[in-house]
Amino acid sequence: MSLEIRNLVLERLDGVRLLGPLGLDLAPGDRLGLVGESGSGKSLLLQALFGVLPPGVRQTEGSIRAFGIPMDRPSRDRDRIRGGRMAWVPQDPQQALNPLLTVAQHLVLLPRTHRREPTRAALARLVPLLERLRLPGDRAFLRRQPHQLSGGQRQRLCLAMALSCDPELLVLDEPTTALDPTVQAEFLALVLELQKERGLGFLWSTHDLGVAAAVCEQLRVLYGGEILEAGPTPRLLRAPRHPYTARLLGAARRQPSHEAGFLAAPEERPTGCPFRPRCPAPTLNCANPRPWQGTPAHGFRCECPPPSPD
Repeated sequence: MSLEIRNLVLERLDGVRLLGPLGLDLAPGDRLGLVGESGSGKSLLLQALFGVLPPGVRQTEGSIRAFGIPMDRPSRDRDRIRGGRMAWVPQDPQQALNPLLTVAQHLVLLPRTHRREPTRAALARLVPLLERLRLPGDRAFLRRQPHQLSGGQRQRLCLAMALSCDPELLVLDEPTTALDPTVQAEFLALVLELQKERGLGFLWSTHDLGVAAAVCEQLRVLYGGEILEAGPTPRLLRAPRHPYTARLLGAARRQPSHEAGFLAAPEERPTGCPFRPRCPAPTLNCANPRPWQGTPAHGFRCECPPPSPD
């Protein structure tokens, strides 16, 4: 198994729960999407995978293993996984890239760390990858700094860096948010091409259901730090079983009635289903829902009747 998360719980230092308990599995070559609005816990979960939680947040329960190696405590084995077998593509390349380094210096960072590969050898190996990602491989481009690149070029440079050590698993944190529709479509096509060629698995975080439908075979719907629905992408988008999933779909179609309400702050979230204050038809059982319902292929955590199709 590429990734195994069991009963993960993340809390603030004051004991307020931010995420969990949560679990998921990712097999080699799987394309799994995490969907949910801002604040649902997607980025926090991805940060936990790499052991880079924000200050004031800690893991209090559960375990995270990548390729059988614990990722929730420091070790040399974990350091070999991060950036090597499991690589990160950030949401904001402008913030992720070092403004003082050139394109070439960025490209060789991971190969020098994980492979002890000389700079010239790494560049010779990675220039064809740049060209495959529709980036110039000439010396002039390699000498540029991030501020001299377009937004699409910066994002593809981050992808090239993530691929520089031939990882088996990519973790992508809303990588198309800052891209215009044309560049976004090109980026999605590139990732899918590379995934098929290299047998890559990926965990893709997004609030854009169109992106999720294009690249993910399976989806996990997050809200209030919990997974409320899980299943194959076509089935989940065609016939959602949780009201929150239905509202995400309605918001994507620009239906105003589906956009009302706000995600509560962690300390204000209710017991039971975290979506209860915004649910269009809550029941008494929503305060204490059953842990999981449905089938192994399409499960959900909800006591309400199935949402009616729009």
